[in-house]
Amino acid sequence: MKKGIFVLLIAVVLALVSAMGMCWFHQQRTSPEDWLRREFGLNQQQAQEAAALHREYEVTCVAMCARIVQADDRLAKMIHEGNAVTPEIRAAIAETDAIRTECRVRMLEYFYKIAETIPPEKKQKYLDMVLPPVLQPGDMTAMHGQ
Repeated sequence: MKKGIFVLLIAVVLALVSAMGMCWFHQQRTSPEDWLRREFGLNQQQAQEAAALHREYEVTCVAMCARIVQADDRLAKMIHEGNAVTPEIRAAIAETDAIRTECRVRMLEYFYKIAETIPPEKKQKYLDMVLPPVLQPGDMTAMHGQ
């Protein structure tokens, strides 16, 4: 039982680090517009469209990060204060999963919108670069190394 709680706590910590990483990515000095323009050869109009999409998504991302942190904190508190898996802990775990699922869906929607601004011959390269956190959510920080 203690081993299971330890594994769960490790998962919560890793998820928290991932959420913080997503927020960190959005605060970097190189703007997504500059990165997209440079990496994929966008023209001015495409870059401006991508920047507008990014600004729109950034609000969602920050809100999702906050929700993830709040749900993780609530779950961690319940686990630390308890000594058994209760219905409330099960519900809190389900809540953290549901929030992360919502985050992944919104992230995927955003990636697809950005992909539409990229020249067709470079679209797959972009998707290959950004989709790992959606496909492998335990590794959400992978996209931040770019």
